[in-house]
Amino acid sequence: MSGMANAARGRLAFLVRGLDGGGAQKDAILMANALSALGIATAIVTLQASGPLRALIADAVALIDLGAGRKLRLALAGPALRRLMRESPPRALIASEAGANALVSLVASTIPRRRRPFILLREVATPSAALTNDPYWQNRLGYRLAPFTYPRADLVTTFTEGARGDLITRFHVPASRIVNLGTNTVVTADMRRQIAAIPRRVRPGAIVSVGRLSPEKGFSTLLAAFARLAPLHPEATLTILGEGTERLALEAEIARLGIGDRARLAGHDPNPVARLREAALFVCASTHEGLGNAIVEALACGVPVVATDAPYGPRDILAGGRFGALVPVGDAAALSAAMAATLENPPDSALLMHRAGDFAVEAAALRFRTVLEAAGLALDTNPATAMESEADTRRS
Repeated sequence: MSGMANAARGRLAFLVRGLDGGGAQKDAILMANALSALGIATAIVTLQASGPLRALIADAVALIDLGAGRKLRLALAGPALRRLMRESPPRALIASEAGANALVSLVASTIPRRRRPFILLREVATPSAALTNDPYWQNRLGYRLAPFTYPRADLVTTFTEGARGDLITRFHVPASRIVNLGTNTVVTADMRRQIAAIPRRVRPGAIVSVGRLSPEKGFSTLLAAFARLAPLHPEATLTILGEGTERLALEAEIARLGIGDRARLAGHDPNPVARLREAALFVCASTHEGLGNAIVEALACGVPVVATDAPYGPRDILAGGRFGALVPVGDAAALSAAMAATLENPPDSALLMHRAGDFAVEAAALRFRTVLEAAGLALDTNPATAMESEADTRRS
């Protein structure tokens, strides 16, 4: 473990697998930054400290490299985490993905509670669906262990009430120790500046979707829906932003449907704001969603949204259909009809942008702070003082 490990003492430490990208990793960094801006001492603990996300970490947020390599491997990460907890314990250790959640919970169970950090597990997905459909085997294993590991945590948080219910009914997490945050760190100050700097110039019929090219994102349903829509809307085009294992299959589907001149897989775009500001419509066709950051980003750009009513995020973000149409999962005909109706009668962009403000980083950080304070954590700006306060609480 690096000599930087002492920087963890008394801080809120967020564990991320690596800094090479990924929504859960980015979310954790943005939350650490936002809490730091509120005067709370935070740190990022990672198994692999190089990658593009490193540039996102605020100067005041400590970076701790456990030196366990890129993969979440128990043989390397477990002992390193245990040393961190025992030798330089954070005020709280916060994990996000199911694999990391299981690892943190298991390692913490080997240390007496009065000597270990407060353990908080963030559930970022839809547990009942991700159990078998998560694209990463580490997370699928983590969900299989969840009935034994999640209940050991001091606190579990979710982004949706549906995910909270999942964990209570199917994974045996006590209701008293699980809180629905109802929001995530999506809309940043930098994003707002970009949106303000790029005028909204809509390209008629321009439909955009964003996500990893994998089965749970439902792109095959979206392509089928677009093939129905295309003859009725000659100006319509579809751009899918993302990369993944389904690329070849989706390219073959585009060719089979005969829409290759109007639908394209444009690859990963780490900053899709410019494309979204031109879009007439954003579509999410997922089979399940933790929250759906891309939906929020579209709303922030003033883009009308149509989404499948996937468990559980789209319904929560769109307030049951108030801020965008919801259609059944896997129903290409219903999706096509909703896309056509929204293109023909789009909602007011200002209303959509206002809704996106509910998912601003600052709002998410305030909500998270409230939850931590309710759990009894002393959120002191001095890490050592916070640790002394917690030690006194646990001894009493």
